[in-house]
Parts: sequence; C-alpha cells; structure tokens
Amino acid sequence: MKKVILLFFITLIVITIMYKSGPEPSLRGFYQTETIDRYLVQLSFQPEDSSFVQYIDSREVDRGTYQLKKGNEYHLNGNMQNIELALNKDNSFDIVIEKINNGEPILLMNTSLIPAYSSTEFDDVDEYKDLLSEN
Repeated sequence: MKKVILLFFITLIVITIMYKSGPEPSLRGFYQTETIDRYLVQLSFQPEDSSFVQYIDSREVDRGTYQLKKGNEYHLNGNMQNIELALNKDNSFDIVIEKINNGEPILLMNTSLIPAYSSTEFDDVDEYKDLLSEN
C-alpha cells in the first residue's frame, strides 16, 4: 500500500512539473506596443519562411529574415537594422529604437498568432524609416 501511495505522489509531482513548464512560445504572429511617444511599433513574423515586417504607425519601415539562435533568443536581419531579442515566457519581447522612448527598451506583446500586414500606401514612409537610422 505504501508503494502505491508513493508511486501516486511521484506521478502527481511529475505531471505537475510537466504542466507548469509547458511549451516555450515561438516567435510567430503579430506583436505590437502600446502607444509610445505617439508611435505604435508593430512586428509581424511569418514562421514558414522565417521572415518579418516591421511597422511604425502602420507604415512599413523594415523587413527581413529571422533565425533562432538558441533557447528563446532570436536574431533579426533586416534591410534597415539588425535586432537581437529574447522572447519572454508570456510571448513578449523588448527592442530598442534609439529615436523612440529615449532609447529605452520598448515592450512588444503578441496580439495574434497569425501574422498581419498593412498594404496601405502612405506618402510619409521615409519620415518613419528615419526613426530607425542611427543618425
């Protein structure tokens, strides 16, 4: 009887550990910030071809590819910039854009596991791309 009770508790502990650890999130879908310095930063990730598109206020400012480095760390290789990020357990991450939020980290939260894209044409895209330049 003691062996049965011991086996029951060991099984319960193993199941609890497995349930609490759960699968790690992966970089996919659509992420966005709250409004910061009047800007809304968004990133869309397409896992099928490891591509991403970055928007500021729905204006496309960068695009490129990404790769998993190790664990939850990713490298984004864009046309305008390269970004290193670490995906948090709540499927969020921080990035720094020097010209927004005084160069402090900006939190992007996953809002959808499905990538979203903006096809609207704006005539001020260069002004927003300038936010990514290091000048």
